[in-house]
Amino acid sequence: MIIFVSKTRVIIIELVIGVLALTGCGVKSGDSRPSSATLLTGINLLINTFDSKHPSLITWNISDVKKQIAGNLPEGTNTDAGWLLQWPHANKGELSRVIIPWGLIGQYPNNPQPMGYRYNDGTLVPQSTIDDLKKVFYTQETQGDEFFAAVVNVRESKVDPHWIIFSTEPYLPVTDPAYGFATVINKQWVIADFGTALVGCTKVPMNVESEFGFTCP
Repeated sequence: MIIFVSKTRVIIIELVIGVLALTGCGVKSGDSRPSSATLLTGINLLINTFDSKHPSLITWNISDVKKQIAGNLPEGTNTDAGWLLQWPHANKGELSRVIIPWGLIGQYPNNPQPMGYRYNDGTLVPQSTIDDLKKVFYTQETQGDEFFAAVVNVRESKVDPHWIIFSTEPYLPVTDPAYGFATVINKQWVIADFGTALVGCTKVPMNVESEFGFTCP
């Protein structure tokens, strides 16, 4: 049997292998700063993937970014979306920030700082539900690109467990953080609505909206 692999997939596989090599070919845990080499490999993977999948959304100049990340990288911050690097005084064409996913870094935090929208209520959901939600989200919202944004802060409604809420944090500075609601249809999770404001209005039960601290006009 012959298996055909796209050029983009080959690049991703090669870069992931590079990350694992830089992290000692194993998964390490902890909240300490990853090495600059590991972070740099992750940044390059994100940029290359974005360039191949979403060229019309690019907000930076690749030559400027290459020069920017060739210098000393910021210390960064440990978050639940990944390792956050910020350049407060970035020049035009450079990155203002980037979040490197934990899966690319090869380590997993013990006490990450929360990112995304904070909700008033709800309950934690099993990891299997989060994994199912991610698959649905990436299929519906990002053209199948798992390196577009992190899905974080997933909570299940206490009022109606058929509804869950979630936040997203873009890995590259191309859009604002957002949130969405998903529900069960034919025994599968479906994204009911997603955006940055007034999400779910007319689509999500009002008591579920209120539970998580949101209102509709």
